[in-house]
Amino acid sequence: MTTELVTNGGIPPEPILPKEPENIAHILILGGVESPAALFSASEALQTELNKQDLRASALHHGDSDTAMWLTEAGIELISMAGLRNEGGEASAIGFIGVNTIGAGDTESMANRPYIHCVNGIRLGVVALAEQTSGIFNYRADILSLAALDRVRMLLNQCDHVIVLVRAGLDQAELPLPEWRARYRRFIDAGASAVVDMGGAKGWETYKQGLVFYGLGTPTGSDSLGLFLSLQRNGKFTYEARALQNTAGRLDFSVNDAFKQKINAQNLLLTNEKIYLRAANEMCQRLYCQMESAQKRGVLGLFSSRAEEEQRLLLLLENESLRLMTLRAIRLKQEAERK
Repeated sequence: MTTELVTNGGIPPEPILPKEPENIAHILILGGVESPAALFSASEALQTELNKQDLRASALHHGDSDTAMWLTEAGIELISMAGLRNEGGEASAIGFIGVNTIGAGDTESMANRPYIHCVNGIRLGVVALAEQTSGIFNYRADILSLAALDRVRMLLNQCDHVIVLVRAGLDQAELPLPEWRARYRRFIDAGASAVVDMGGAKGWETYKQGLVFYGLGTPTGSDSLGLFLSLQRNGKFTYEARALQNTAGRLDFSVNDAFKQKINAQNLLLTNEKIYLRAANEMCQRLYCQMESAQKRGVLGLFSSRAEEEQRLLLLLENESLRLMTLRAIRLKQEAERK
């Protein structure tokens, strides 16, 4: 017979209990949905992953009923309306059953209201912003608002994570404009865990303790990205980006290696500031030349009226991305001429 020695004052040691697993909130973000969109359909593998998510978010970029139906059929519970193209307040009043919408409203206060929700004990705050026509309130939340960064800071006081859903930039651009890249990073500086552009796929990068996606692409198009976030308390998170492919209206995990290589190339550019700036400058010069060529094409372009010139100038002043691209291209052209 043996006797177990007790060395802590005669009190048997307490058993070592298994560590309780940390609460995790699983969030899926899909890119903005464009029109037209057939009824939602997903492969079994993708549907299984969709069902595992605690919250699914996307954006509506065109306010027709078919596009809205795609989002509800996909089980999307949070929809950004900030990038909705339709003019007027009526477009922001599209009805969804069992879905939360942010980024649009009849007043600026309503348009800028955040979504705050507790998921598995994780407090999550989401704001939706988009590039709007300069100087005009069009029932959408404006990313250029002076209070945009403050909204992130205020949410951080009551949330474990703040996610910023945005839409800005030029649709035909394959890289983010440097000015938008800097602005997105400022949201991370303000405390956001992730900034996600809901427009065309343009790669992503980690910045400080946060994550910046410059575009997910549209899941109703041929190729896009799905962002799977696993959020923990106190700002900790992990993520996985999965390429998605829409074939004949059926969404599935992608087997398109060309799209994956394109995204990898964009991501690689973002890791080298010098190479990225060179590529962004070349992109701006190319887009500017295309714009100039389109304006001068044909006889009417050679004899455009003063009213037409003023309309083009108005468009340039109202569109921040177009203005930034044009300024960059003209400055580069002038620098080249001085050499």
